[in-house]
Amino acid sequence: MRNYQYENLTQLMMPMKTVNLIAKINEYKGKQELYKRQAPQILDTLRDVAVIHSTKASNAIEGIIITDSRLMSIMKNDTDLQDRSEGEIAGYRDVLQLIHASFEAIPVRESVILQLHKEMYRYISIDGGTWKNADNVITETFSDGAKRIRFEPVSAFNTPRAMERVCFEFRERMSKQDVEPLILLSIFILDFLSIHPFSEGNGRMARLLTLLLLYQFGFEVGRYISLEKIIEESKEEYYETLRKSSIGWHEGTNDIFPWINYLLGTFVAAYKDLESRVGVIKSQKGGKSQRVHVFIEKKLGFFTKSDIRNACPDVSEATINRVLSELKKQQLIESVGLGRNAKWKKK
Repeated sequence: MRNYQYENLTQLMMPMKTVNLIAKINEYKGKQELYKRQAPQILDTLRDVAVIHSTKASNAIEGIIITDSRLMSIMKNDTDLQDRSEGEIAGYRDVLQLIHASFEAIPVRESVILQLHKEMYRYISIDGGTWKNADNVITETFSDGAKRIRFEPVSAFNTPRAMERVCFEFRERMSKQDVEPLILLSIFILDFLSIHPFSEGNGRMARLLTLLLLYQFGFEVGRYISLEKIIEESKEEYYETLRKSSIGWHEGTNDIFPWINYLLGTFVAAYKDLESRVGVIKSQKGGKSQRVHVFIEKKLGFFTKSDIRNACPDVSEATINRVLSELKKQQLIESVGLGRNAKWKKK
C-alpha cells in the first residue's frame, strides 16, 4: 500500500536536469513584478486570452470539443447552455475564474477539492463533489482500437483516506517550508492523478489544482499564459511521463522525475512565452502595424488572424485587417478560405 510520506522529499536527490528547470523557473519568477510595471495593459489582454485558451484546451484534452463562437458566448455567460459538453465547459470556466480571483483563500483540503469539483459539475446532471463510489482504471487505447489497463488507481474504499493523507502531507510541508515548492507541487499532482479520486473530471481537476498551487507559491505565469494549452499541445508526452512515473507508485518504487521534469518543462515553456510576448512588445521599434509586418515576415507556412492576435495582443482587429489588406494588394501574401476560417501565407 502507498505510504504518503512527504517528509521524505526533504532528502530528495534531484538530477541536474530538474535542478536546472527549477532554477530557470525561479529566474522567470523574479521578473514578474517588472512585467507588471512595464506592460500592465499587455498583461490585462494576455489574462483575458489565457482564460479562454485554458477553458478550451483543458476540456479538449478530455475530448470535449466546441466551436470558437459557442465558446466565446459561454465565456461571456450570455447564452443558454445547449448540452452536457457546454455545461462542462461552463463549470470549468467558473472554477478557473474562482482560482484566478481567490487563490489565497482556497486551502488544500479534501473538503475544498470536493467543493471545487462540485462547482465544475454544477450545470450538468452529474453528482459532483463526491469521491468515486466504484473502483476505476486508467486505460490506454491503441491505433487498432485495442485497449489495455495502464494503471489501477486507489480503490474507492481507500480514496477518502488517501486524499485526507496527501492534503495533510502537502499542508505540513508547505507550512514547514522544507521541500522545494515546485517539487512539492509536482508530487501532489502526481499523487492526485494516481489516486484518481473522482468518477469523472480527474484530469481537469488536476490542471486546476496545478494552477492553484502555482499561485500559492508565487508563480503567476498561469494568469497570463494558458498552461492547459501547452499541455494539450504536448499531451502525448503528458500521458507518457505520467505512465512512466506511475509504474511502482503503489509500492513507492516509482521514478518521479519523468513526470516532474515534464511538468516543470511546461512551466518553463509558459514563462518563455510570456517573456517573448512582453519582451517583444517592449523592445520592438515602430508602431503596431510594424509589429504585424514583422510577425508575418518571420512566419513560415500558413498563419491566421488568431496567430497574429496571440503574438501581438495589444494590436486591434482593425489594424490587423488593414495590414493584411495592404499586403494582399501588394501581392505579398495570399489567403486560403474565407471569413473566420481564412488562412494566409506569404507568396
